[in-house]
This record gives sequence, C-alpha cells and structure tokens, in this order.
Amino acid sequence: MKKILTIFLIFGFINLTAVAVEFDSSIDASIRKDFNVASNELPALPSAVPTTNPIKTEISTQTAYNPTGKIYILKRGTKISLTSKNNISDWMHKGSQVTFSSNGNIYTKEGAIIPSGTIFKGTVTDSHRPQMTGNGGLIELKIDEIYFNGIMSKIETKVSMANSKRIFLDNIKGKRSYWKNFSKVMTPGKKVFSATHTCAMAMMPIPVVNLFSIIPLTGGAVVYTLNLVTAPVITIFTKGGSLSLPAGTQFQIKITDEVKIKG
Repeated sequence: MKKILTIFLIFGFINLTAVAVEFDSSIDASIRKDFNVASNELPALPSAVPTTNPIKTEISTQTAYNPTGKIYILKRGTKISLTSKNNISDWMHKGSQVTFSSNGNIYTKEGAIIPSGTIFKGTVTDSHRPQMTGNGGLIELKIDEIYFNGIMSKIETKVSMANSKRIFLDNIKGKRSYWKNFSKVMTPGKKVFSATHTCAMAMMPIPVVNLFSIIPLTGGAVVYTLNLVTAPVITIFTKGGSLSLPAGTQFQIKITDEVKIKG
C-alpha cells in the first residue's frame, strides 16, 4: 500500500512540473511578442485619459482682519445709527442675542474712523407679551458690544430711537390700546341706541303713534348708559398691541459713558 501511494505522488509531481514549464514558456512567448529583444525597448504606454471632473482648489474668502493694536475713544454723547439684522419681537426671551450694523462712519475722539458696516451686538434683558388693561408687548434691549477689526470691545449705550420713535429706558413697547379697546367695548351700546333713535324718529310724524316714540328712545338710552358704565371694567381685561420689528429696522443708540475701543 505504501509503495502504491509513493508511486502516485511521484507521478503527480512530474505532471505539475510539466504544467509549470509549459505555463512559463507561454509567458515568455507573450513577452517576446510585445518586447523588442534586439533594441531592448518596451512598448509605448497607453495615452493618459484626461479626467472630466478636475479637482478644484478651495480658495478662502474669509475677511482678513488687520488689528492695529491701538486704542480709540468714543466720547460720551456720541450718537450712532444702526440697522438690525434680526427680527425683534415680544416673543423673544431674556438673554436672546441681536446683531446690528452701523449705517455710517463713526468718528472717534482722535478723529479716526470706525467704518460703516461695523458690527454691534445686544442682548434682550427683559420682555413680555401684550398684557391686560390694554398694555402692549415689550422688549428691553441693551446694546453693549462693538466688533472693530475683528476685536470685541464692551461699550456703554442706551437705545434712544427705534423705527423713528423715541425710546426711554431702553424699553421698546407695543401700542397701548386701552382707549381703542374701550371704543370697541362701547360698540354694542352705540348700535342699540342708534337703532332705537331711528325707530323713534320714524314714529314722530305719525299722530297718536308719536306718543309712544319715547319708549324705544328711552330703552336705547338705558342700554347705552349701562354699556358706558361697564365698559371701563370690561376694557381692563383686554390686551394691547404686539411688538414686532423686522430685520432692517433703523435704531439709534447714544454712548452714555466714554469708552475705549480696541482696534
């Protein structure tokens, strides 16, 4: 049995060797076909195929700031016109950030120019939605940061105007609507009195009937009087107008204390 297995292995090895020699000979023939042995030159490489989507080099467009290291002073009382870059409304919460840009050049105490478009930032310090008694919505805004040459400096300001209206104590308020709401509450009494008055006037030219014209007129007067008495109480439970200032609204701030600006 061992002899038979040995003979089988010997014949298998001989066959593998023959196959390997034949495979190697076929490779040599293929190389000789494409390779000029006499000149020892390789065949020309295939032409490179140009790519249809070349890679584009990204170019940074970030603004290059150029701080001077100097200190500039804004005098107390300096007025600065700004444009809001955010919508501002009484829905905003305390702590919300608001961004502005200056509308024109700002001149420092030394005569240097802080250019138009300089960024200012502020914070909502208080807010509320429209309230009862006709009280409107409110935003209390503190603008206290300026960004010059990429450097942030703290400033002391107060908001003096918003949307061409004067502002006091940095409070921007929605319309107070007490009297407007009072007029609406009085509408039913006015309508009843007007209708009864018209009825009484129609009865006046008719004999005998005109004696009863006082009845609708008196009834209308009573309803109107009751409405007039209750209207102030009812109006207390009505709300004022909402506050909403879109991006692009014009503001004016005033420097309240001399400040130093890094730049």
